[in-house]
Amino acid sequence: MNETLLLILCVGCAGVISGLTGFAFALIASGTLLSIRTPVEATALVLVCSILSQVISILRLRTWPPRGTAFAMILPGLVGAPIGIHLLHDLDPRCIKVAIGAFLVLYSGGVALLRADYRVGFGNRWSDGAIGFLGGVLGGIAGLSGALPTAWSLVRGWDPRTQRAVYQSFTLVMQVWALTILVTLDPIPPELVGDLALALPVVLVSVLAGLALFARIDQRRFRTLVLALLAAIGLTTTALALPGLLQG
Repeated sequence: MNETLLLILCVGCAGVISGLTGFAFALIASGTLLSIRTPVEATALVLVCSILSQVISILRLRTWPPRGTAFAMILPGLVGAPIGIHLLHDLDPRCIKVAIGAFLVLYSGGVALLRADYRVGFGNRWSDGAIGFLGGVLGGIAGLSGALPTAWSLVRGWDPRTQRAVYQSFTLVMQVWALTILVTLDPIPPELVGDLALALPVVLVSVLAGLALFARIDQRRFRTLVLALLAAIGLTTTALALPGLLQG
């Protein structure tokens, strides 16, 4: 398939899913883009497109996260990200990906068995901060900063719009932080400008399409969709990391 068409289809699909659920743009787009672009260009392209998708969704939904919760998660996340990057020298990222993938599958299955209105009894700013810190660490190690905040939001008792406002604001800040680090450490290829000119309009249209679909689903279906997507991400993450881990 022509690389240009593949890029359009990739970011378009990721944009629709991101607009519908509020997460997973980077996880969906990264694999394909890494196969047709250099790692630095692919990562920068994914981050810029994902940041745009988060901004569009947050502004379109006009729902802001509780201020205390947002700060409780984001500030520890900013601290955790460089710790995760540092741990890359001592840990095998494949082990982390397999463990997180297995956790997401088990978590999704477990939460699916609970009542739709279930909420944890220990949800507070301290637990929110712990999730934010771990999300930042996992983002530094394996690029999975949004997985835990998204999973946590499902059992905090928030409505879908508030859930999205919480984990999307967290993901947005983490991705801006990651892009800042990337631009500081690595020169951005000039080819990125052309790819962005092609990809950003596609992201805009596809995210708006996903948001239109989100407006048509109720809380139960949203919960089911997010759990299914978390399980799929867990299975994919484990499947991609496990062969290399077993061979190593």
